[in-house]
Amino acid sequence: MRRRLLDFLACPNCKHFPLKLEVFHEEVVDEFIERPEKPLCERWCAYTQSKPSNPDLCVECMRLEVMSGELICEKCGAKYKIEAGVPRMVKPGE
Repeated sequence: MRRRLLDFLACPNCKHFPLKLEVFHEEVVDEFIERPEKPLCERWCAYTQSKPSNPDLCVECMRLEVMSGELICEKCGAKYKIEAGVPRMVKPGE
């Protein structure tokens, strides 16, 4: 999973945005992107855990693939696992 995905995800349980990312394991991918003129993320930068501001960080961020971790909703406390690079966005109890 790329961190950029967090610019689009909200908690399926309560619709809270943004979700907090806790990385257990990530890998560097051999992908080169040029420095964008403005940040790729529009609402939330999961690389800095803040509003997007520095397009230089996009190059570093897009080279990382989160392979395992958790997405955490700080409003309702729901946790969603990331396994083999795929976020498991199922409501708690389902």
